[in-house]
Amino acid sequence: MSLNLTGNMKFNEDIRHFDINETTKIYTRTVLGPNPGKTALYIHGGGSGGNHTMLLRPAKWLIEQGLFSKVILPDRRGEGYSTPLTSKLSIKDHASDMKALLDKMEIEGDVTVLGLSYGGPIAIELASMDSRIKEVVLVASSPSLKDVKGLRGILYRSNLLEKISTSYYKKNLGKLPATYPDFESVYELKSNKELTEYFVHCIKQTDSKMLESIVFQNKSTLDQSNNGISDGFNLDIPIYQVIGSKDEIWETDIISYQKRFSRLKTKIIDGYEHKDAILKADLFYNALLEIYS
Repeated sequence: MSLNLTGNMKFNEDIRHFDINETTKIYTRTVLGPNPGKTALYIHGGGSGGNHTMLLRPAKWLIEQGLFSKVILPDRRGEGYSTPLTSKLSIKDHASDMKALLDKMEIEGDVTVLGLSYGGPIAIELASMDSRIKEVVLVASSPSLKDVKGLRGILYRSNLLEKISTSYYKKNLGKLPATYPDFESVYELKSNKELTEYFVHCIKQTDSKMLESIVFQNKSTLDQSNNGISDGFNLDIPIYQVIGSKDEIWETDIISYQKRFSRLKTKIIDGYEHKDAILKADLFYNALLEIYS
């Protein structure tokens, strides 16, 4: 098991829907530790019927380490129990959702925003539009998807990956009795094979009524015009990035962003891939502690 919790800290959790506008509800879990400290918003990755539960154990671990006292974990629009998508959504649209959520929750004061995978560019975009954001943390993520490698990169740039993924969702969604997929147990897995099998199982558990939404989410994520943050803004706040040197999805060498993000600090974990942020979570989050402190 990676990312072990001590079991010595009691957490309180508040789970509810927030109406961020007339048409959109964001399903949100807020994890509270017993000690005073900073507030964080942690944004999960994209596609595959994902939801915030993948971030529940990291949120508690970060609270145990004393980094935060409260971590807000939303299901992004189109996934989990939040309002399904009826059209494509941009990274900036998702960031606007997160700002509206913080407004609806009446969050005041400084906020750290973290993003796992596709949640990373959303976190940066949110920081550009919300003065409450004082720090950004990117976990297995970067400002853009422009560096997708290998066969996946070929399929991505030829627009075939979207078609293959859509076909797969149509074939497998709802094959098992519908339930809210619980991704917290992924931190107990030990191999890429186990992780893939777990995600396939969760996709099959996802209600077939979510097919249209997941297809739009997939189209949004794989849209090459929506593969990174917007141009035209700079950030003078700390931005911390932890990423594997062999990450096949995200840009690993982001020195070109240093002019835009003057306080960017990166920790590259040599020899590790994208999925290792889950399978080797201890390495990634302890690396974050090193550069964060």
